[in-house]
Amino acid sequence: MKESFLHFIWGNGLFGDGNFRTHSGKQIKVLNPGSLNRDSGPDFFNAQILIDGIILVGNIEIHIRSSDWYKHGHHLDAAYNNTILSVVKENDGVVRTQQGFEVESVTLEQADNLYEEYLFLCNTRTQPACAKNLETLNDSYFYLTLYSIAVERLKRKVDDVKKILHETGGDWGECLYRMICKYWNGHINTYPFYRLALYLPYKTILKYVGNPMQIEALLFGVSGLMQYAEDDEYVKSLKKEYLFLRNKHRLTEMRNEEWKFMRIRPDAFPTVRIALLASFINKLGNFISYLPEIKDFKEFRFIFECEVSDYWKTHYLFGKTSKSRIKRPGMTLQTTLVINAFIPFIFLYGRERNDEEMTARALRWLEEEKAEDNFIVRKWTECGFTFDNAMQTQALIQLFREYCEKKKCLNCRLGREMFKVMSEV
Repeated sequence: MKESFLHFIWGNGLFGDGNFRTHSGKQIKVLNPGSLNRDSGPDFFNAQILIDGIILVGNIEIHIRSSDWYKHGHHLDAAYNNTILSVVKENDGVVRTQQGFEVESVTLEQADNLYEEYLFLCNTRTQPACAKNLETLNDSYFYLTLYSIAVERLKRKVDDVKKILHETGGDWGECLYRMICKYWNGHINTYPFYRLALYLPYKTILKYVGNPMQIEALLFGVSGLMQYAEDDEYVKSLKKEYLFLRNKHRLTEMRNEEWKFMRIRPDAFPTVRIALLASFINKLGNFISYLPEIKDFKEFRFIFECEVSDYWKTHYLFGKTSKSRIKRPGMTLQTTLVINAFIPFIFLYGRERNDEEMTARALRWLEEEKAEDNFIVRKWTECGFTFDNAMQTQALIQLFREYCEKKKCLNCRLGREMFKVMSEV
């Protein structure tokens, strides 16, 4: 066991009702465990304990064994003279300060049982690792905690948007365009779609809103996907249009090989998604001009009411005809864009303008978005919980990615609460 685990127990008050009997036989009660010190000196500052009816305020030092006090040289260091309590796992001697005063000492009786549970959490392959202890949590506490964890995840996404905004020189329209492109193919081909936005600026493509053929020519031309396309009439027209636009705007192409087609459903082929992106941009135009004004979430979802052009209704790839089918943004794609692109963008846009209504709107929309369905959410559902919205499922993803996968159970709010319950048994 490491001292850091004892720090965790002490700092989180995982010692029952706080009543101890010191090794010298005195009765004490912990009123305040103090604040963790991450620098040199005693482990906890400004603690308060009640001993023999007297309140003492000072520092706490924690060790595995009492004798570690001397191994670490604290008996020679004046910085430890204000230590009011020594907390240990094993008592193997009296502790004295540099001035010769005896420091009262207590043992954390719960340490071994809690550490055994911690080792289980670190080594089990069950997901979530704490599944067997989840029933000890109060439902209200669980769902309230999810809200705060979801906000934590949203702030991380907002930081990503802020970085892109900085890269665009503060151009909000260009920033949102890049965010949309990044997630336009869900979590597949994320990198090439983002590069497409870098190669083809928003201000360039906006010039051709109202002319879907030119928008498709720009997107397919810059993507590099037309390089080896079979020449049917549509492709010939597209190439001719792109050659003119390429020279006019001094554009360069991506490499065809950057795009992935293997193990992807035809509806999610980059060719289909680019055709859909062209339709989306042509329909919305300068969406940054009116996006902030949309208050109602149902009204907002209408922005996804678009479909591919006629050629792509009968094609998944250039030159290869297929059965006619209207292709629109599916619900999974819409949810991905709402959660990862639009909501973080709106939150940042509102925050930068001190618009509290807009930041609140972003949070409200996250609650109005339906719950996601993925393996992480299903694992928690198997534990008996139900989830109604994306605010909750985003919290589960944050829990899994930042705490469960990294075995940071001691940093997890739910983990700390479960340890608290176990310490009181």
